[in-house]
Amino acid sequence: MNKDIKIIEEGTITSVPQFFAQAIHSGVRRSRKDDLSIIYTPLDTVSSAVFTINKFCAAPVIVCKEQLSRTRNIKAIIINTGIANACTGELGIKNAKDIIMAASKYLKLDYENIAVASTGLIGKQLPVEKIIHGIREMSKNLDPEGGHRAAKSILTIDKNSKEIAIRIKTSEGKDIIIGAIGKGSIMIAPNMATTLCFIATNACIKPEIIDSFLKEEVEYSFNSITVDGCQSTNDMIFIQNNGESGIVIESMESKYYQVFKEGLIFVLEEMAKKVVLDGEGASKFIEIEILNARSRDEAKKVGLKIANSLLFKASIFGETVNWGRIASAIGSADVDFDINKIDLYMNDFLIFNNGMEFSENMEPALSTMHNKTISVKVDMNCGTIGSKIWTTDLSHDFVRASSHYKS
Repeated sequence: MNKDIKIIEEGTITSVPQFFAQAIHSGVRRSRKDDLSIIYTPLDTVSSAVFTINKFCAAPVIVCKEQLSRTRNIKAIIINTGIANACTGELGIKNAKDIIMAASKYLKLDYENIAVASTGLIGKQLPVEKIIHGIREMSKNLDPEGGHRAAKSILTIDKNSKEIAIRIKTSEGKDIIIGAIGKGSIMIAPNMATTLCFIATNACIKPEIIDSFLKEEVEYSFNSITVDGCQSTNDMIFIQNNGESGIVIESMESKYYQVFKEGLIFVLEEMAKKVVLDGEGASKFIEIEILNARSRDEAKKVGLKIANSLLFKASIFGETVNWGRIASAIGSADVDFDINKIDLYMNDFLIFNNGMEFSENMEPALSTMHNKTISVKVDMNCGTIGSKIWTTDLSHDFVRASSHYKS
């Protein structure tokens, strides 16, 4: 990581100056846990987002797209947990818009300056009056240190909060801060990996630049994780920059363009990894690295074939070195390569070479399979470009948890 980028201890989205957050139990969920939150900045923003491509996309996704088509100046995001507001028809869209209308009143913002997000059970209508009451109460005490509470409030069956913040050192008097919170632990698959993630920064970044950053780097962070191969209806990565630092990034020639990009990549990758690490029922975190491919896209294709193989994931849970399952997954990818040039490594032990098992390393590799983190490397030996994919094993607990989760 660039020496000018430092992780902020216990950092969160409100580590970014002039960002506030709050959470409350509004009654969306039966439990007494917080289920409604606000992320807010009083400053003008340039905002961007990437959404699920699922055809059954939820009402908040539809409404957020409309909002961003009107303005990039999103100052507040209202997030509810417990009900996804997906497959809810015209009433679901009306409910999302009614929530925005109420938030505009209590936050004293224009309607177009507000976005919404939801996560939870599919097919249920939101208890709008309860949510509006919660917004009214939260608007009275938005907290410059409220990021941690908001991060907890957006969780569904996640075990752990997902938060991070970094500081980018500058010579301009104020540093650039990037902070994030997110959720996700089940229904994790590419094409906007199943999650909500909210990112804030105090840099001022032109729309075309922030769009480019987000689209490109989500592809190799959140769209490079998979747990169960299932794509959700509510996925959303949302970034707001409020310009508080006074530092403007308007082109590739801007002084802090490259270091900001590196910082954002780091935040996106770390948040994506946190989602995988929290995979419901997972016992192992798996990093699959494809080396020396002809393109990043081809490398990603190969990596995803391995990561989405149920047989491979089951073998990792069983702590076996079953290279045949990896080889067969690679062979099914729509990529041209020479099978006799593929090298496979398990936890840095070469186990497959020249189209055959490398027998002398099988036993040493087997002794490392009890590790919580498993490394798989595939050297394609046909180019110079690589990519990484992150996934989990397939455990009894995952099947049990997934079988009891309702729509």
